[in-house]
Amino acid sequence: MWDLQALHAVARQGEVRSRRPAGADADGLITCLSCGHRYRSLGPHLARTHRMTAAEYRAEHRLPATTALMATDVRGALSQARTSAMADDPDLVGRMRAASLPQQELSRRSADARAGTNDLPAVRAARAAGARRSLPAAQQARRNALDAKAVAAGFTSMSAAIDATRHLPSRAAAKRIGVGASTVKRWRHRPERA
Repeated sequence: MWDLQALHAVARQGEVRSRRPAGADADGLITCLSCGHRYRSLGPHLARTHRMTAAEYRAEHRLPATTALMATDVRGALSQARTSAMADDPDLVGRMRAASLPQQELSRRSADARAGTNDLPAVRAARAAGARRSLPAAQQARRNALDAKAVAAGFTSMSAAIDATRHLPSRAAAKRIGVGASTVKRWRHRPERA
């Protein structure tokens, strides 16, 4: 689960690598939505004052499961401290692996944490923005891969391969081009091929 070389590479970059949005306001403090007090990290406050876990707090206030409850600079400092500890004690990674839950249980817990917030407008908006950024790139990569297969099969592009094999059944055309039959069917039914 933990790869020491990968963790060292991240630490050398000197940045916090997290998908969580910044958890603090401009002054570096996070406001507790239950009482209005401000802290660098909400975890200890929630446990001590409100007698609740971070998951319960997020559920009560309908926050996405990825909402940071700790200031970004605090997370960065903790990350650096952990990475330094792993560099100082190579056996630490093994002990961390032994203490961690099985991947299946971690996946289940992660899915449970996200289940209550998947329908939140903020979560949907963030996912839509991510899709708008990544989907076109993924589609272009797929087109490039198909064009490369078509060129390897002796055609100038995937469009040219589809046009040249239109007389063949889908499976025969797919075999000739080097792609799947469903790909050939989709390309044949596309109103506008790129």
